[in-house]
Amino acid sequence: MVTQKDIARRAGVSVSVVSAVVNGTSHTRMSDETRERVEAVLTEVGYVPNDAARSLRRQRAGTIAVVVEKVDNPVYRDMFHGIYDAAEARGWAVVLGDTIWMQSGSHFLARLLGRGSIDGILLRHDGIIDETVMRLLRTQQTPVVTLEGRHAPDGRWLAVDDVGAGRIATAHLIELGHREIAYVGGGRAFVTTARYDGYVTQMREAGLTARALVATEFGFEAGSKGLVMALAQRPRPTAVVVNNVISGIGLLAAAHDAGLQIPEDLSVIAIHDAEIADNVRPTLSTVKLPMAELGTRAVEEIATALDGRPPRAGILHDPAPQVIMRGSSAPPTSGQPS
Repeated sequence: MVTQKDIARRAGVSVSVVSAVVNGTSHTRMSDETRERVEAVLTEVGYVPNDAARSLRRQRAGTIAVVVEKVDNPVYRDMFHGIYDAAEARGWAVVLGDTIWMQSGSHFLARLLGRGSIDGILLRHDGIIDETVMRLLRTQQTPVVTLEGRHAPDGRWLAVDDVGAGRIATAHLIELGHREIAYVGGGRAFVTTARYDGYVTQMREAGLTARALVATEFGFEAGSKGLVMALAQRPRPTAVVVNNVISGIGLLAAAHDAGLQIPEDLSVIAIHDAEIADNVRPTLSTVKLPMAELGTRAVEEIATALDGRPPRAGILHDPAPQVIMRGSSAPPTSGQPS
């Protein structure tokens, strides 16, 4: 069996350098050329680390948990890819769970709290999980990184730029020539209000009147409700920013049922991108957020915590939110106010 000592001899480096490459740690400094040379030798000899022995030495399980609300939400696809890729690079396994099972006394929660069974937890919280459960999690030594929130007692949180997403969605409609723009969808959670704040800021900077938040929660039905409430506003909007892509699709369906033409009667753009936005008619304009990068950074933050290093939390500004213009947004027609 090939050992790390054999790898070091072949690559012309120390065993500590090989160990750093295998374990994905950053304590040992090395050039990119050295790392690539070691990785080439690892590939050449087909080296497979002994995860069981390594876990015993570190007293780690080699497993992290990812807990989100509604795991089937297509918005999470890119984030999951980022998480799985980054975890695989470190030789970690991933346990995926839904917040619906994060209840006191549940088997899933017991697994998360079980000593040595999970090395770290990536958790989309933002007020979804009750405080009793959160207190239990915080009493454990297992690091918890909060996703898409702005609060964590130990400072370990990561989020995409929701304010920027609200701004760029609104700016897109303004650039098309719209002046009467509504904002619908979402609830009162921080993520919703951050996106709405971005809308308000962009409208005011353009010298336009921002409308009140039409909070209809989430999901397809929320989009349907949002359409009715937006069209009841006066003056009637010519365009709407929708808080999330699923509600945006619900709004398109409701518009079709109501006999409205999109984008002729109403332009629509939704925050967050998902494959489904390309498969509805008309296709839905969206704001793409760096969800894959969020997943990668989240795994890196777990590694940082396990290594005892200070948190590198914050908002991901790079890459910035990006408009994906599709068929649901266009300049206002001659019959609409502009």
